[in-house]
Amino acid sequence: MPSFDYEGKLWGAHEVKPSPTFLGGLRLRYCLDDLEYVRGRVLEIGCGAGAMVRAIKTFRPDLEVHGCDISWWAIEEGVQRDGEVSYVLGDAHGLPIASDCYDAVVVLDVLEHLPDPKSVLVEIHRVLAPGGVFHLFTPCEGDLRTLHGLLRLIGWRAKEKHIGHIQHFTPSGLLSLLEEIDFRVQNGRWSGHSINQVVDVAYFTWIDVTGRKVPASVEGYLERTEEGLRHELIRLAKNLVAATTFYESRLLRRLPGFGMHLYCIKSNKIDSMWGKQDD
Repeated sequence: MPSFDYEGKLWGAHEVKPSPTFLGGLRLRYCLDDLEYVRGRVLEIGCGAGAMVRAIKTFRPDLEVHGCDISWWAIEEGVQRDGEVSYVLGDAHGLPIASDCYDAVVVLDVLEHLPDPKSVLVEIHRVLAPGGVFHLFTPCEGDLRTLHGLLRLIGWRAKEKHIGHIQHFTPSGLLSLLEEIDFRVQNGRWSGHSINQVVDVAYFTWIDVTGRKVPASVEGYLERTEEGLRHELIRLAKNLVAATTFYESRLLRRLPGFGMHLYCIKSNKIDSMWGKQDD
């Protein structure tokens, strides 16, 4: 079990749309792209309070959508917000789910939090039906081509301390792990380039230096606070950062950033890297 307190912060309680003004907008857009031809049952592992899984259901009402998370608080919040999505409490290292029963599995910003990502990938492979789709987003904060990777060399640990990023993947290491578990990578896109990296590092350094406790995301905070001058200034700053990084990542999606969006298929062998091209 992870040592980070996942009951201390409510993840995924806010609305998300595949729009440039949402911080998770690009993740959702790529996820929906990869689910385009999926029919049947979809599971999001590490769904938190269900922001992404609710959005998937909104834009793909034909799918039977389920969410799984380790946090009681998050699951209860998700159940209260949407009766059309089914939630289950469970640890990703040992999913309380039968084998071969999902047509797609979605994992967004989760593997970097987990003590044993390999065992989680084995579980994902187990619950996917043969030929099922696995959509994955993971930051590669151990890559020395990123600001995060370089700062780690001098001891920067703000994201490890404050949001539980205990795994620091490199692109080659992540792809090797997927190959070992018998996932075939069909397509890949990058996000989190120069502007995104600077903003991300600055934000978490500020949290670390000031010692602030952040019980929700920026969008979660805005959803739960009353409107006023402070609220509007934070909203405008959030929209500016979200739109800037969205378009930067779209423009540079074939160039390495610190985040990898991967479209994989459950298979017995891995294909050549990123053979499929998106528009």
